[in-house]
Amino acid sequence: MKTNQPLRQNPRSGLLTSPQFWSIAFIFILITMHHYNNLTNYGIFLLPDQQLGITRHTIDRILYLIPIILSSFMFGPRGGGIALVLALTAMLPRAIFIATSVPTALLETFMVTIIGASAPIWARHNIKQQKHLAQTMERLENTQQQLDTKVQLTIEQERQLAVIKSFAAILSQSLDIKNVVHTAISMVKEIMQVEVVLVFSLDQLTQDLRIVDFDGVKPESALALDGMHLGEGLCGIVAKTGRPIATEDTADTPEFCNPVTLEEGLRAKLSVPLIARGEIIGTLCIATRTERSFKEPEIRLLSALGNLIGIAVDNSRLFHEKELSSVQLKTSEMKYRTLFENTHVAIWVEDLCGRITAANRAASQLFGYDLEELIGTTSKNFLLEDSQIHSGTIKSKLLSGVEERLPYTESVIKKDGSTAFIRVTTNLVSTNGHPDGFQFIGRDITNEVRMQENQQFYLEQITKAHEDERLRISRDLHDSAAQDLIAGLHQLEEFCEGRTNLPKEELSFLWALHGQLKDTLHDIRQLSRNLRPSIIDDLGILPAVEWLTEQLTIEDNIETNLAVSGNEHRLAPEIEVALFRIVQEALRNVVKHADATEARVSIEFGDDETKITVADNGKGFEMPASLGEFSRLGKLGIDGMQTRARLAGGTFAVNSGPGRGTTIAVTIPS
Repeated sequence: MKTNQPLRQNPRSGLLTSPQFWSIAFIFILITMHHYNNLTNYGIFLLPDQQLGITRHTIDRILYLIPIILSSFMFGPRGGGIALVLALTAMLPRAIFIATSVPTALLETFMVTIIGASAPIWARHNIKQQKHLAQTMERLENTQQQLDTKVQLTIEQERQLAVIKSFAAILSQSLDIKNVVHTAISMVKEIMQVEVVLVFSLDQLTQDLRIVDFDGVKPESALALDGMHLGEGLCGIVAKTGRPIATEDTADTPEFCNPVTLEEGLRAKLSVPLIARGEIIGTLCIATRTERSFKEPEIRLLSALGNLIGIAVDNSRLFHEKELSSVQLKTSEMKYRTLFENTHVAIWVEDLCGRITAANRAASQLFGYDLEELIGTTSKNFLLEDSQIHSGTIKSKLLSGVEERLPYTESVIKKDGSTAFIRVTTNLVSTNGHPDGFQFIGRDITNEVRMQENQQFYLEQITKAHEDERLRISRDLHDSAAQDLIAGLHQLEEFCEGRTNLPKEELSFLWALHGQLKDTLHDIRQLSRNLRPSIIDDLGILPAVEWLTEQLTIEDNIETNLAVSGNEHRLAPEIEVALFRIVQEALRNVVKHADATEARVSIEFGDDETKITVADNGKGFEMPASLGEFSRLGKLGIDGMQTRARLAGGTFAVNSGPGRGTTIAVTIPS
């Protein structure tokens, strides 16, 4: 195979210089000369026939197998084929034209050709086998190389894994960020066999790289690198892209060459990102003062170390933040505890069973128990039955996720047996989403309740006194003045009718006086009805207001509409009287001052309050700075309405403006 290779690459030069070729050619010539000995006079080739019946020409034909076999062996199937063709060419003339027995000679020639053809076939098969063997050997060598590479890679990975494991173990021994970074720099410098190591942190606010620690460069050089912008230089690009970058010589990459690099004589650089929780928090950079090509395993190893440093730095930061939060939490807890204990508002905490687990001094004073007595007892011991039911309803709503922000009133029995009223707000206390109890914030409103009760009593008494006085005046007008006027009218009427002889002017004057007295009687009767209409006592506020609106439409020619919403119900007598007087005064102002053509009255019955609004389309007026100035400005009607609303425990509002009409609204708790 190796002998044939030059012949196939350059056949002419290889064939002419090959001794094998000339040896085979010489043998072929000798055999041919012996085969055609009858044409030559050389006696050396005259061999006798053999006793087995094989003639010397048969032997000659068999001898042609020698150059065929040698050519096949030396020059491959192509050489063997050429030799076979030449041998056949040499044998056929003798077998056809010279042999005494042509069939025998042709048969012998055919047999030799058949046998000789097996030599190139064998050579071709042998070449294929050798090629297959060579390919197999080549595959084995490749497999061996791959196996060696994998073994080396496995060894390298095991070494890197051991390094990383040792690196991680050492970094985890401390949570102080300075110790962590200093230890990491020392280990990186030893593991990577470099002269310079720098660690940068990424300022999330300014997006600048701040130097954390370094080794191998002068402090002023490290200070010059502090504050590197994101995307600037080797480390800035790494921090921006999140991919490692290596350079064999910074002189070949001007964008990575800066004054510090030139001054320190740094050549090869490798920078990797520091990553923690999926975010880039800084970079790790190593450098040498000689040219160096960082291999892929080295880049992967430094990236892994960078990730470990990033995690260690982040854990250290989280630890310090946790410590700071713990200190702040303790400080806040102390402040809250001080506030909790010293506030004048009563605060106590109950578990889900209603047992008090914590309380402050204000709660102790509120319930009349010492703190030691109060903590551990249940709220049922001092809550009245209605308050227990209401408190239980609030707790159930809070447990079901319904927020109850509005405060409510509870009645409690103090240790000395007295009753107190507190305004309470309840909040659900939970730990990790699991309800633990309830927090109560209460304020003693006993004095306010007593004042409201006194105010209500005062309202009832003053309203009763006013209405009684109005009723007395109404009766006096009806029973005395009106009756006297009726009697006088009758006498005047009889006098005028019986004195027909009086002068016409005097008689006309008397009848005019009769008309004036009759109008006065009408006004007295109207005043008597307005002072105390019986409808307010008999039917309630709604029919009474309907009567007022009808009177305004009929007597004063002002279109008045009444709108009612909500569930109609009777109110306390003193409340109904107060509302009636407010509506009455408002409509009287519409008639006297508004110059209005329309008026609207609306009554809204709610569960907790009743609201009445009176509005007109009149000329309106300029609103003062506050409602208290109405009395100073002489608007005593509005001031009286406000006073009635306040005495009833409600609110009063006026909205007006020149040309915009006037709206009066009063809201009274039901």
